Amino acid sequence: MSSKIVITIPNANVPEVKYVFNCLISEFLGFDYDLIVSEKKCCFKVSYNSNELEISNVFFKDDNIDNLYLTSNIPSGATFSELKFSNKYYPQTVIFGRSTYLKIENGFRWENDIVAATFFMLTRWEEKAVLKRDEHDRFMAADSLAYKNDFLHRAVINEYVEILHEILISFGFKHSRRQRLYNTIPTHDVDQAYLWNSGMRKIKSLGASLFLRRNKEEIKKRTLSLITKVDPYDTFDLLMDMADSTNVKATFYFMTGGETKFDNFYQIKEPLVINLLNKIKARNHIIGIHPSYNSYANIEILKKEIEVLESIVGTEIDSSRQHYLRFDVDRTLSNLNEMNIAWDSTICYADSSGFRSGVCYEYPTFDLNQRKQLTLREKPLIVMDTTLQKYENLSPEMALEKITNLQNEVKRYEGDFVFLWHNSSFNSEEWIGYEVVFESLYKQFKY
Repeated sequence: MSSKIVITIPNANVPEVKYVFNCLISEFLGFDYDLIVSEKKCCFKVSYNSNELEISNVFFKDDNIDNLYLTSNIPSGATFSELKFSNKYYPQTVIFGRSTYLKIENGFRWENDIVAATFFMLTRWEEKAVLKRDEHDRFMAADSLAYKNDFLHRAVINEYVEILHEILISFGFKHSRRQRLYNTIPTHDVDQAYLWNSGMRKIKSLGASLFLRRNKEEIKKRTLSLITKVDPYDTFDLLMDMADSTNVKATFYFMTGGETKFDNFYQIKEPLVINLLNKIKARNHIIGIHPSYNSYANIEILKKEIEVLESIVGTEIDSSRQHYLRFDVDRTLSNLNEMNIAWDSTICYADSSGFRSGVCYEYPTFDLNQRKQLTLREKPLIVMDTTLQKYENLSPEMALEKITNLQNEVKRYEGDFVFLWHNSSFNSEEWIGYEVVFESLYKQFKY
């Protein structure tokens, strides 16, 4: 009788399957286990104390990865059901396999291939198979299986983790799982450090409000800013005050380069920006790299931009988020890993809030081409301000409802609610009424 969890897997796609169980059992639940590779063609088996869970294997049967990441291997749909344990119902999303859960001798058989589903969501290999992109070369939510089948708002991998834990408990497993607390992680992309850097720009900006927008509220705000010399985009104290009030650290992602019309709205070596960096450091918040528009698939650009920021800040930069959320499944993460970035927070769709990678926990990333787990970790982004306001076209009231629903999903699993709010998403016509939406992002501290 083993006092340790034992996992048995077939001898096919071993690096991929090892990665999945490391995430599910070790990373997410915090349990040690032994892994056995069997020469037999079999399902996945999770054993403890003479009891065994069989998990169907419908995907990982061909060790030739060229046969894996094909559009024909993307499921046509998903189904949803519940499993009952100890008079409590647990939701499950079925992407590969079936929802069937059966009692067998000394255990259970689960026909939901959660191994394939976990790998599908965490690695985003779907984006390797589907070639459609938007004008910024981004894979969009609208083209994803999760969006098309209405489960982007569900943390599907967290569902699997909870069911696995309940099954292990039913086997007599009594070790305490990894302790977690619901947490908010505020992040801020500094695309524009300021609206004005001269008196003339102030006058031009006010003129635009007067003669183009004709919005009384914006004219009032900008006139007040002009008189008090407070730049409308200088909201950094507000952002840090909000984080400090709830004892969390905010991360500010700064740009240091760029060669397109989407870059270079400030220069990192300007005195104004240097002073801002020093202020953030003095208040013990975090400075990360916001790699430029064309860096997402170019390691030389990435390397240069990280080195520039490190030389100015005087410390190693270990966190990043790609500009415009540009992400290439074959190159972006492996390039960041090579540059010794410890964690990234790019994995979120620009056009829809939710769980792009299906989980609300931090997790290690995986290189699909080299077939190995990376040291780079992902803190998946869940909500971005411009997604709510620009892409989803939500009123402040509708945005509040969406945020509340996503927060409740993260609370269910004691996960990390990572959000992005730009310093420039205040004090202008299009953001009127959204102040309460920003404040709602911190509301878990009343929970």
